[in-house]
Amino acid sequence: MKGFYWGKGPSRCGFCGGPGHNITTCKVVDKYADLALDKIEKIPSYVCNSHEHKALMEIKKRAERKAKLCKPKKPPTCSYCGSLDHKRPKCGLLKQFRQNVYAANKNWKRLLTMRINEVGIGIGSLIKFDYKTADSLAFNISSNYIAMITRYDLHNLNVFCALGEHNRKYQSNSMFEYSSGDKTDSISIKYLGHLLGYGLFSTGWWHQGEDPEVLGKMSWDPDKGWLDSEWNEILNWFFNDITIDSVIGDGLDDFIDYWAEKT
Repeated sequence: MKGFYWGKGPSRCGFCGGPGHNITTCKVVDKYADLALDKIEKIPSYVCNSHEHKALMEIKKRAERKAKLCKPKKPPTCSYCGSLDHKRPKCGLLKQFRQNVYAANKNWKRLLTMRINEVGIGIGSLIKFDYKTADSLAFNISSNYIAMITRYDLHNLNVFCALGEHNRKYQSNSMFEYSSGDKTDSISIKYLGHLLGYGLFSTGWWHQGEDPEVLGKMSWDPDKGWLDSEWNEILNWFFNDITIDSVIGDGLDDFIDYWAEKT
């Protein structure tokens, strides 16, 4: 999911540029703010430079945040549904939605596996790319546009690959790898979306030309752990991030119900 990968990597302070912290905990801010206040006290007409001004503004924000912490706390509520009767870990609505997501994901993976085998684009299959798409997107491919599929990225291959572009935060995208002569590349599996059909992928702008042609069919026997799994770190992030308002407002409930009931 795109939201899962936002902000990945080591943090870096926007004030001093140092790694492992941000401006809210930066000790250099205090030094600059103290120096600026000392100058203002000695020279009332002193005009702070931009770095000193930024430090003073951050000190002000810290004081405001500290003041807010002193206010009486609101009664604890469920961060998913807003109920006062329980907290998120014991929310029945979240538990029900979680089970629907698991069912939807398993149905989606089952149908994807079936369609890949029906079309014959398993590992080792030969496909011929549409030259207009390959050229416009600069695929790393030989001049005959023929390639062998060598791997599917199972880590990001889940039901949210079918989620439309309108919900970019929770939309997933996966890749497949191929070799073509002495060339290799990884491209979005959405390029295969129209070939597989059944709305398995939200293809968006990926469908620019003809579907790839299958020249040599191969079956696909994906890892059983992937097929049967209910939990992974991406779904765990998803369940910790959503609220009932986002589920309903973003149409995630209808999307999940559709795939959970898919036969």
